[in-house]
Amino acid sequence: MRKECFKQFGSIAEMFKYLDGFGEVTESSEAGCLTSPRWYASESYDEARQRCIKGDDNLAKMLRGSDKLDIHVPSTGTRKRMMTGVAGFAPHVPNFLAGVPNNMIFVKEQKVQKKVLTVMYGCNTLGDVDPDEIAKVSARVLSCVMSMERKGYRINLYAVNAAEERYVKSGFCVKIKDSGQHIDVLKCAFPLLSAAWNRRFAFRFREVASNFSTQMGHTVYGYELRSFLDQNNVKYDIALGYYDAKNVKTVEELEKLFIESSNKLNK
Repeated sequence: MRKECFKQFGSIAEMFKYLDGFGEVTESSEAGCLTSPRWYASESYDEARQRCIKGDDNLAKMLRGSDKLDIHVPSTGTRKRMMTGVAGFAPHVPNFLAGVPNNMIFVKEQKVQKKVLTVMYGCNTLGDVDPDEIAKVSARVLSCVMSMERKGYRINLYAVNAAEERYVKSGFCVKIKDSGQHIDVLKCAFPLLSAAWNRRFAFRFREVASNFSTQMGHTVYGYELRSFLDQNNVKYDIALGYYDAKNVKTVEELEKLFIESSNKLNK
């Protein structure tokens, strides 16, 4: 009998601890199927599991080579501001002419107030989406996270998978970036880019947690994703899926969407 189930994992390791607790994955299951390796983006469940835990260099290279992925600038959490004082690198002419002692300009670094935001990203797509396109959209999301962190925000980033079978919903979310850490592209690449994440591991979760016959289930996108999270009392500031992010063409527009969404929820 199918049953509603939702789990929130604090890390990829925590997710596998849960899934591994149900025993060996058999070849007769949807998650362990050995046919159609291209569709599963992996030869087997175990191979996908190892690549997810250790990181996938090829997928990470795809992210690094994608459109506008900025991963090299550190998130300082500071802002430079021009000030006047008795010493500096250039004169402040109006103050100098007025005889004001603070007539020199200097730069002062100020700490930016840190606001923590939790982002739920439903990175699952239809099976016919090109991997390069997935990489571009995922890179845009990660670049947006980097940009916001440079402005003082701190981001918790979760990869979400949710599905429905005959009005019964099942899903999970996994934290792939903590608000206290910088982005680890090697760690983020597999859940964001690999079809194995949304097939091998999502199927395994549905099989053991919800008794889904996975061939019948369909993935939950867009508004349904936010509704699903709300129904399961998941706390978040921003929730969007791959197709939401795909429709936003620049990092700047996506950042604006992030901030507007968080402001609406926190009013």
